[in-house]
Amino acid sequence: MGGSPRIVSAEPPTLAVVGHLESFEAYRSVLEAARGAGLPPLGLDVVRSALAHMDAAPLCDFVLRSPRGIERRARYIDIGLVIEPGWSSFRETLARVRGACAEARACGARLGALGGFSSIVAEHERADLKSEYGIPFTTGNTLTAATIAAQVVGLDPDGDARVTVVGAAGDVGSGVCRLLSARGTRLTLVGRSRCPLENLAGEFRAARVSSWQDAAGATDIAVLVASAGLGEVGLNALAAGAVVLDGGHPPNARPIPAVRYAPAGRVVFEAPPETDLPAILSERYPPGQSHACVAEGVVLALEGRFEAFSRGRGHIRPERAAEILRLAERHGVRPAPVCFRSGSA
Repeated sequence: MGGSPRIVSAEPPTLAVVGHLESFEAYRSVLEAARGAGLPPLGLDVVRSALAHMDAAPLCDFVLRSPRGIERRARYIDIGLVIEPGWSSFRETLARVRGACAEARACGARLGALGGFSSIVAEHERADLKSEYGIPFTTGNTLTAATIAAQVVGLDPDGDARVTVVGAAGDVGSGVCRLLSARGTRLTLVGRSRCPLENLAGEFRAARVSSWQDAAGATDIAVLVASAGLGEVGLNALAAGAVVLDGGHPPNARPIPAVRYAPAGRVVFEAPPETDLPAILSERYPPGQSHACVAEGVVLALEGRFEAFSRGRGHIRPERAAEILRLAERHGVRPAPVCFRSGSA
């Protein structure tokens, strides 16, 4: 895992990916890889201090390839953020997101992709990033919702399971609900505020609103897409053998032995992106996989569609999901198979 600032090319990238890693340990791995071999390991206190003072910065470039013979370059710009329980620093983080967007404009990117909490922060603060920086930024939420829905269908092909969506009122959550409801899935909607959940449930023929505590015991498949800090959603109330698909970045829950737990919203690349700094790829993802929010930007860049395919909230519908899945398939990007984990994260 070699690397230094030289891995950021002078060649303008087509795509700029704005994001952050899941933990201080992940940042330590990246920083140590960038420093090179032979130096003493970094303490987590040093990493915390470094992130607190860093500005958004480009860390590496990726080469993107399509089986159709198309090649593009992407730049990863990190905002130096770790989401911990109780996190609520939206305005401070928006300043980092804006710094990353300025970097995207300066490097000549034609499209931006907002990964992780970057899109949540921009939406929360109602930032119009295209107007501010002159390039479109897609949140990746459509491909994420479509991928999660496809993974649920793969586990429940007959549509008999009782599915609970935690974070149902959010953009990804509401999208997953609309996609699953279209096939007749029995849905329970869980979230922080009851009013938007009831409005959403009103769209569907077979949906109810509940608290997580009340819903968990009657859940066959739990889809976690809440904007929660690491491990905030408890799984102990689930019945033994229940399935948890965790689409959070960072993960919304910590695995426990009694339930079948899997990261969700992942895609697999027929031609995986290449980088000189592989430590930037989360250990949660096997080689050749990434979260779908980032992959949406990759697909759009390979397709030459420089647009905010996903933006705002409430626009993820079956026809849009089908469109982005078709584009992804064209470029060898498909929903990843569900891979269960057990024990502690």
